[in-house]
Amino acid sequence: MNEKKINYKLINTVLILVACFLFYNTLGLWKYVIDKTIEITSPFIISFVIAYALYPIMIKLRQKGMRKPLAITLILVCITGFLIILISLLIPIIAEQLGALSNMISTFIQQMSIKYNIDLNYIQENITDVNGLINNYGKPISDFSFSFISKSITFLSRFVICFITTIYFLVDMDKIRAKLKKWLKRKHKRTYNYLKRLDYEVGQYFIGLEKYIVIQFIEYTLIFFLIGHPYYLILGILCSITTIIPYFGGIFANIIACITSFFISTKLFILTLLVALICPNIDGYIISPKVYGKTNNIPAILTIFAVFAGGIIYGVTGIIIALPVAIILLATFRFYEEDINDKIEDIKNRK
Repeated sequence: MNEKKINYKLINTVLILVACFLFYNTLGLWKYVIDKTIEITSPFIISFVIAYALYPIMIKLRQKGMRKPLAITLILVCITGFLIILISLLIPIIAEQLGALSNMISTFIQQMSIKYNIDLNYIQENITDVNGLINNYGKPISDFSFSFISKSITFLSRFVICFITTIYFLVDMDKIRAKLKKWLKRKHKRTYNYLKRLDYEVGQYFIGLEKYIVIQFIEYTLIFFLIGHPYYLILGILCSITTIIPYFGGIFANIIACITSFFISTKLFILTLLVALICPNIDGYIISPKVYGKTNNIPAILTIFAVFAGGIIYGVTGIIIALPVAIILLATFRFYEEDINDKIEDIKNRK
């Protein structure tokens, strides 16, 4: 009888090995399926994230007595207006100022080459090529800054889908949250409390980030304008946008500010260097705590690690989403910390 007994462990092992073999040999197919799934769903995921980030603003406007349709319209008009201004005004300014900057660098290299008898022709030729490229394409961009959109049907379709679905998600966000809340309360109250905690932490992050971006834009644009930096608008936008990358974003923007000022004058370089040294400390120790409050209290070393890991794993996108992911993971650990400690104690007691 024992000889005829089926060895289920052996069968399971063989099945697992066969499954692994088939998965390995069809890895290209699975990668293709995953890539296409991400490509199809990414506009809807991005739209939901944008609507979720804008939802607190809509709530604030409704608390001030504004009706929901008017609040949504105001938010979308502001965003659309900002994008139109950014594309129609900023790109020509960037093209013009990049041309001026490349000319300045080219002149500096030429002077250094003559003064110290150094052969810098290779660098000079590359700078000249870049300058020619800017001069050739700067005018068409300035004349018709939306032309690059028409050249990319894929980008345009994705943009339209994201915009429309963002409106739908924003309109229905109350219903989505209410249904999810009702379902979780009925099915699993602890999971509901966990998601409620995540919603609060991530919501506070987006509220603080939106405020901080506006403050940084006003602060740095005004400061660089007052010290006479010719690229104050670009630097103001750069400093505000790079706030989504904690620590490193501000450093990157200030380095660009210092480099550009170095080629203009010694006085401007010293003033810019003072701005780069003083303002980040004011932002970090005064403005940021006031904006974010006591929420999202993440250790600095964990933030740096999250940004570094995000960049290694998923490039620029990974760097951008690193902090929200770190907030979610830390909030999850803090919520289940007691359960985790209890499990660890049980394992120790069994030994």
